[in-house]
Amino acid sequence: MMVFAEKVGFQKNRLEEEFPKIAETPFDSKTKIHVMAHKIGSESLLTAVGAPETVLESSTKIWQEGSSVKITEEDKKQIEKVFDDLSGAGYRVLAMGTKQGATDKVNIMDTRDLVFVGFLAMRDPLRPEAREAILKARAAGVKIVMITGDHKKTAEVIARDAGIWKSGDSILTGLEIDAMSDNEFAYKISKTSVFARVTPEHKLRIIQAYKKRGEIIAMTGDGVNDAPPLAAADLGVAMGRIGTEVAKEASDIILLDDNLGSIVAAIEEGRSIYRTIKKVILFLFSTNLSEIAIIVLALFIGLPIPLLAAQILWINLVTDSFPVLALAMGPKERDLLTSKYKHSKSLIDRLLTTRMFIMALPMTVGTLFLFAVYLPNLTLAWTVALTAMVIFQLFNAFNCRHESDSIFNRNLFSNKYLNWALVLALGLQIIAVYAPFMQKIFHTTALGFSDWLYITAIASTVIVFEEIRKLIYND
Repeated sequence: MMVFAEKVGFQKNRLEEEFPKIAETPFDSKTKIHVMAHKIGSESLLTAVGAPETVLESSTKIWQEGSSVKITEEDKKQIEKVFDDLSGAGYRVLAMGTKQGATDKVNIMDTRDLVFVGFLAMRDPLRPEAREAILKARAAGVKIVMITGDHKKTAEVIARDAGIWKSGDSILTGLEIDAMSDNEFAYKISKTSVFARVTPEHKLRIIQAYKKRGEIIAMTGDGVNDAPPLAAADLGVAMGRIGTEVAKEASDIILLDDNLGSIVAAIEEGRSIYRTIKKVILFLFSTNLSEIAIIVLALFIGLPIPLLAAQILWINLVTDSFPVLALAMGPKERDLLTSKYKHSKSLIDRLLTTRMFIMALPMTVGTLFLFAVYLPNLTLAWTVALTAMVIFQLFNAFNCRHESDSIFNRNLFSNKYLNWALVLALGLQIIAVYAPFMQKIFHTTALGFSDWLYITAIASTVIVFEEIRKLIYND
């Protein structure tokens, strides 16, 4: 209002020098009105600015043609129509009223018998990136809800333009929320995308209702009154530029650029990190499970130990370390912000456990088979078993890139770090097989070209097993 007043030629400081302020009641979300009193000569002037319905309800007169006259029902209907038209066009509307006092004393709480002066309508345009960010969030399975103190119609227009409200969604006001029981409200919010004319207490109740439904809640806010719901949400996000210090202190995250698109980008990044951790866990657990199974089964069926302690250390150093680092540095997956993204609350969920055993099975059986085939030449059998485990894991690294997409549907060279890691791991394994000083350490011997082909053919079965699982999983 002050900015608008200065644009039309009124300056706050000069007016207050001429008409000193006597008293003030700041805007309150419950009363929805801001009241001030100024001294004008020997009299006082009370001004009230706030929600149109509040000001209009307290008005008994209307300012017309330079004087105040009694307000009629017809006047109120016309005023309400103007208000509805402005709200329906997406404007935020404030109503203004005055009250003349006979003395310089005024009861700041007495807002009865106001003279209705008019409306001040303003429109806060959506940021260009807001609608795109909201559409991305919805596509990612995130429900966006708008909670505002604006009038119901204004909130509906803004929410529709932003892509938050769609046909079939309901809009609840603070008064409607107050009339509902907790159970009824928790049921009603499932189809509600806009909450209008709400107080801070309503915001807290909304958060609690969503939690009662088992939802995970992230809330944005900037004002002092937003602090309780920001603290109550699973994730409170405060605005870094316009946010108050109280809101920032109550939040878990401070959004430095106040850009909703940054939240969507953070969702994508968080999902990427989550997926990456699962890839690493899957790769390491499936490998270690197969190593344990190989030793246990060999002892159970009476075979010599297929993998020596030094060889296991070599596997963990070479074929675990480099591919794992490369998987962690790989590009983001394409489906992180689409409906294809599937999330579980546990890192080690049923799918990961299933994949772990499916990958460990061919590695275990294949390595034991090759070891048994090359006996009784124990040194050669050890070399074949060690090399088989290395090749198995190099193939398995491609399996771990995605939980549902076939490796044949993805660009094999999209993760350059993984490709270089596999080349490096294979090169080190070749050194372990052929270098004399490495042969002494790891009890290995040179392999022929046919041996490499045989090992590679057997090791490729880990891809076959996982591809069959992905085919069944996608169906």
